[in-house]
Amino acid sequence: MWILLVEDEKQLANSLKRGLEEEGYVVEVIHDGEEAELQGMVSDYDVVILDWRLPNRDGEQILQHWRDEDRNFPVLMLTALGDLDHKITGLDAGADDYMSKPFSFEELLARIRALSRRSSDITHLETVTVGPIELDTRKHKVIICGIERTLRPKEFTLLEILLNEPETVFSKTQIAERVWGSAYYVSDNTIEATISTLRQKLAESFDECEEVYLDDHSHIIKTIRGAGYRLNSSLIKEGE
Repeated sequence: MWILLVEDEKQLANSLKRGLEEEGYVVEVIHDGEEAELQGMVSDYDVVILDWRLPNRDGEQILQHWRDEDRNFPVLMLTALGDLDHKITGLDAGADDYMSKPFSFEELLARIRALSRRSSDITHLETVTVGPIELDTRKHKVIICGIERTLRPKEFTLLEILLNEPETVFSKTQIAERVWGSAYYVSDNTIEATISTLRQKLAESFDECEEVYLDDHSHIIKTIRGAGYRLNSSLIKEGE
């Protein structure tokens, strides 16, 4: 497994590199934000460990640029800032998981393994189509009724999960783990807000379709009381 470690504290970076290499990982270390941003644009990694505060460009800016340019490798953010606002900001920018310094090396290894498993589990087709929704995972694009739509990274990932398993009901915990990388840092309110905004964007897009697919476009994502959320079964039938 090839890991990019972006950390400006050289002593910490060297210690982590040594420990990870002893575990069998191939580790590339970069200390500068701008250099890391450029490297992430030209190389694919199995996991990126990205510090929040870096010289010349901070981790949030780097990650946002990567996601905007469809660089979708798993990213674990590190920071000495432990408050919830920074965790949410990092996750909303496209991070898959989050760790606050100081942390144990054993926990870091566990999180890397988890990210690797999730990355290998989500090996779906590059293009997924259900009803009038076409999602291109490689280009990070969503087309509904022939028109490209804009989604935020977490909305895109949530829609990808629902489309790939359209008959599965996902609990909030499952959504948090698969969209945000961890159920620990994400509140129910954050999950509900993301589902609500995705519903609204999908409804607005369906309103512009010439063909009528559902009686109520606000129900494209169904709430299953006491269980979770899934794609509307009527839409699934349209895609068959």
